Amino acid sequence: MPHPKLNFPKILISSILLLIINSLALAERELYFTDFEDAPSGDDELVGYDDWNGTSNGRGSHGIEPEAVEGLGQSAFIGYNSPGGNTDTVTVLRQIRHDPDRTGEHIVRLEAVVGINDSDEGNDDPQRDSFFISFFNSNGTNLASLTYNNTETSFGLWREDGRDKYDTGEEFIRNEVQILAAEVDFKNNTWSVDLSGFQIFEDAPFTKRNTRLDLGGIAIVWQRTSSSGWGNNWMLFDDWAVYADTKKLTITEDPFKIRSIIRQPNGKNTISWKMQPGFNYQVQYSDDLSAWKSNLPGSLLSTEEEQISNFTDNSNTVKRTRQYRVYRSEQ
Repeated sequence: MPHPKLNFPKILISSILLLIINSLALAERELYFTDFEDAPSGDDELVGYDDWNGTSNGRGSHGIEPEAVEGLGQSAFIGYNSPGGNTDTVTVLRQIRHDPDRTGEHIVRLEAVVGINDSDEGNDDPQRDSFFISFFNSNGTNLASLTYNNTETSFGLWREDGRDKYDTGEEFIRNEVQILAAEVDFKNNTWSVDLSGFQIFEDAPFTKRNTRLDLGGIAIVWQRTSSSGWGNNWMLFDDWAVYADTKKLTITEDPFKIRSIIRQPNGKNTISWKMQPGFNYQVQYSDDLSAWKSNLPGSLLSTEEEQISNFTDNSNTVKRTRQYRVYRSEQ
């Protein structure tokens, strides 16, 4: 069944994809990619394509859309058509096996175009549901999920660690597609999520399950939230890419800014900011806001890992009118 088109300009898709591609670490290795372009279009056409599996087959609850977003081409979907009242969830999944300990690539990154089309049932209070993007291990155990909660009472993005769920305090935009980047650090059992370059959470605990920490695959789940029935909301997903890497993805902080300048009890000033790989950071100072100097010892800094840096001006005498700035330049 054809679905309403999501409102998202083609040029913006290209711009965001280019932004993410230019930010990728060069060491990444592709584990899986599909843009669904060679899949047959229609309801129930996702399961069986390229080793995708699922539940509630034959009900039109998932499939391939020919052009839900102008310029994006074919996309996969889950939702819209009710699977019936005897089930509370519908799942589609793709096995993608990766052993981070064996390869030494402890970072796994999912990048995809994702959008939620809202329920449109011709009334002021339509049924609305939740959609999960879930990571499971080689044993089939669900490790963690990112939840697109489309209900009015709990609307927004939630994260789940296999036991508990947490409100991130951030939201997605209904009826538009956005670029999802979800990065799992299996070595430290943490993960981070960005949506169209906006950080949803960073280095949050990944899973509380006492189980094997590896990748078995990724599932997309549609869950009804009302006992009275399913909403006709649905999730679109496309350009589904999974990478293994030895380093975390760095999304450049823009605009770059100093977080704080604190005067210590001993009269020394400490400057704090976020440092990211690939840049040099030069601390400069001025006592008159006219001439800026870069001669403080140790004031040129760089890093191989993203971190908060604290630099202290240890000059013997510091005027109370002294001002600071940090100049960031690409290496």
